Amino acid sequence: MKHANHPATPRLALGTFTLAVLTLVHQAQAQQADTPMERVTVTGSSIKRIATESALPLTVYKAEELQAQGLTTMSEVATSLVTASTNEPVGGGSSGTMINMRGLNTNRTLVMLNGRRLPNEASGASSVNVDVIPMSAIERVEVLRDGASSIYGTDAIAGVVNFITRRSYDGVKLTGSYVDPERHGGGQQPRLSIVAGKGDLQKDGWNVYAAFDTQRRYSLMQKDRPNIWNPDAIVALGGTAFTTNTSGSSSAPANFTVYNNGKATSTTGNPYWSSGCASNYDAKYGLASTRAKNTTCILDPSLYPQLLPDAMQSTLLTKASLRHGQDGLLTVEMLNTESYIDATLPPQIVGAQTAYSVLNPTLRKPLFITKSSKWYPGGSGGVPAVAGVTAQDLALTWSLDEAGAAVTDGRQRTNRIVVNDEGVVAGWDYRVGLNVSQSRATVSWKNGFFSTPGLYQGVASGVLNPFGKQDEAGRAYLDSISMDGQTYRSGRVRFYGTDFNLSRSLFDLTGGPLMLAVGGDLHRDTWNSDVGMNAEEVVYKVSGNPGTHPSGGRTVGALYAEIDAPVTKSLDLTAAVRADHFSDFGNTVNPKISVRWEASKKVMLRATASTGFRAPTLPELYGAARQLVPSTHRWDDPLLCPGPTPSVAATGTPNPAYASLGLDPATVCNTQLTTLTGANPDLQPEKSKTFTAGIVFEPVKNAVVSFDFWDVRMTGTIAQMTEDTIFSNVQKYANLFVRNPDGTLKYIDVSRMNLGGLHTQGIDTAFSYTIPTAQRGKFGVALDGTYVRKYETQTDSGGAWVDAVGQPGALATGSTSANTYVFRWKSNLRLSWSYRGFGTQLTQQYTSHYIDTNALPSQRPGQPFYHVISSYTLYNLSTHYKFNKHLTVSFGINNLFDVDPPLSNQRISSRVVFAQNVAKPIGRTWLTRAEYTF
Repeated sequence: MKHANHPATPRLALGTFTLAVLTLVHQAQAQQADTPMERVTVTGSSIKRIATESALPLTVYKAEELQAQGLTTMSEVATSLVTASTNEPVGGGSSGTMINMRGLNTNRTLVMLNGRRLPNEASGASSVNVDVIPMSAIERVEVLRDGASSIYGTDAIAGVVNFITRRSYDGVKLTGSYVDPERHGGGQQPRLSIVAGKGDLQKDGWNVYAAFDTQRRYSLMQKDRPNIWNPDAIVALGGTAFTTNTSGSSSAPANFTVYNNGKATSTTGNPYWSSGCASNYDAKYGLASTRAKNTTCILDPSLYPQLLPDAMQSTLLTKASLRHGQDGLLTVEMLNTESYIDATLPPQIVGAQTAYSVLNPTLRKPLFITKSSKWYPGGSGGVPAVAGVTAQDLALTWSLDEAGAAVTDGRQRTNRIVVNDEGVVAGWDYRVGLNVSQSRATVSWKNGFFSTPGLYQGVASGVLNPFGKQDEAGRAYLDSISMDGQTYRSGRVRFYGTDFNLSRSLFDLTGGPLMLAVGGDLHRDTWNSDVGMNAEEVVYKVSGNPGTHPSGGRTVGALYAEIDAPVTKSLDLTAAVRADHFSDFGNTVNPKISVRWEASKKVMLRATASTGFRAPTLPELYGAARQLVPSTHRWDDPLLCPGPTPSVAATGTPNPAYASLGLDPATVCNTQLTTLTGANPDLQPEKSKTFTAGIVFEPVKNAVVSFDFWDVRMTGTIAQMTEDTIFSNVQKYANLFVRNPDGTLKYIDVSRMNLGGLHTQGIDTAFSYTIPTAQRGKFGVALDGTYVRKYETQTDSGGAWVDAVGQPGALATGSTSANTYVFRWKSNLRLSWSYRGFGTQLTQQYTSHYIDTNALPSQRPGQPFYHVISSYTLYNLSTHYKFNKHLTVSFGINNLFDVDPPLSNQRISSRVVFAQNVAKPIGRTWLTRAEYTF
């Protein structure tokens, strides 16, 4: 098996590539053409102007540049941003791709379309799913890498990503592409887009165009990528070997535990263990199970883990523009998106390892088979007898393997309409708009789900055979209790907003006109979710309490002002301030100041300082009701089973002071304790301060280099205390152990709360060098990189700071993931060459090494299961050729050297072991793309 840091083809280092290209372009420098530096419209300002190099740390990616990298979807574009990581649906989910800048999580990154907000996706309702944006309509993507709370809203703490669509389009363009993995088994991605428009804004005074994108990604199962998974790798990462897994929770045929006089004994087994566990199934299921070492059977864990879910998505953007008066422009923009994600899961589990009722997750109700059933071992149904099993009740753990894999269907629909009018009146540039948006999501059982009470009743009545294939009566009964096709969870987000902006010059200064902008917006956010009562029927893989309907809403009004003062030709000062009123949190005022100084024609210095204020999201306040669930790991109760190392389970002993309670040691030592999770209506807002300082210079003609230092400090961070953190210092966090009057544990509080703070700082660097030549075409090299100096978290105000760069964070700071990784260095290097109609680009994506998830505080280098993931490098190659003004054909290879993803213990419990945050499991893929313009 190949590993990420040892590809089959020799890997060229970053410095080697850069040196080679710089040597080549310097040799061609005598043939340079005078190409002016590109000017861009600044995102992060309310003033209508064109700037050279902004005081703001802004990066602009043109659509053609993204396509040259072989990026054809918004998910791929988001993943390529070096200042951000992404949360993508891996192995299921209905949310889509969300951008996480600076590792501050997706709900602190503001994502906009044409300068206005998009609705949050409805599953979690705290982040924007960028997959709703059609790639074919995009003109450029602008990434503002500092806080923008004074302009766009108080929650833009980490930064802003603004997707800008085409202003107009006249003609028809048809694009088709296909991504085909070199290794078979799944992951293929066909894509189709059409852009069609009519009208010339300058000549005709109007334009209407529509951009339609549709794409499909086929499911990829782990069994189809044996190169990145094997039992030895699972064990090396700290998992359990296939044949030694004795939990029995995933077992087909069912395993049993003998009960005598209502109490479980230590006797466990399986009627088919001696014959290999699979002899009672036909060929279709004959390889599903094998023997564990304790006379039980275990479902083959390599069959069902899903690496990438089956997904399909269609987006339609329609835009109509009408000029009026001398400078006016009225536009109406509509966005409609439909998508689904079908997640394949292991067969439904039922029995002693599954809570019968999610209304009381701490109550375990065994699934019993009694002597009265013909399927009892040694009975008339033909199930083999087992020595020592006579007439006792047997508690079962059973996976419904004969029903096949379980599949959930997550569907999402986004609708957005924006009306915008802009122009000039009485010497003021004005813009006024209306934004009405909504996002809806549903999750349903698609295949392989049954009513849990129905399964209990079917086994008790003797109609269901938990030890093998169902007979005709059993199959009919399963059909009668099927839950397939029923929706068990839904959500809806609505956004209604109006905004205005006025700007003009006041008077002239030495460096130019003093510009003023004033504006405001008023919007209403609402969110509601519904977990239907039928979720009580199937308790497998269902989150939330059945029959609950959490909801919330808030109204936010704001006024802001911005002034731009070109004090001299080389010195420019900008100041902005925004005052917001939240219907649920009152008032907040956030200023921002920036300075830009051209020390010379080749050197520019810039700096910004701002504050931010993030109110808790509606789901954080009113989402899934607080509920009691088992802990994610096994622990010793620090009071009832104290020991010298509370962070290491099975090191404590029962406390004799509580012997009178008659506690079973198995309930207080090395066990899953009860935790309290869920929303918290008592949360308070977070506050932040952001500072950036940078330099941009031109060392030689057509070369630009920039370094930007950034520093973000947050207080009152909304986060969850991880169990590892709590048990690393049980004395300090004793208040999180909530106990009953007799001392027994009621729960450990791991719900969301305002903790201490978060402090992160680093340097963004960018380099670009373009050399146009007369005979050899145009050469280019570009590098974007981010170095994170620190990412410190603080669990208590005034407490110690813990640096988490390159390792799992001590705090779970977001709504979508408990494991936020911040890499020390992440970069994207691009080498390009274009000549006449031909162009090619080689891209290198690099991520530095980091410590893996399950390295507990008690583990140190050299100890078992202390795992470090090596640095990871990928190369993508893309080429294109323009045959004529109508036809362009592209070809690309992603993961050029077919490097396997590094292994991780992040999801070892599900036996999906590749590092999802840095790599995908597809392997080398071939991309073909054709574009035809009519």
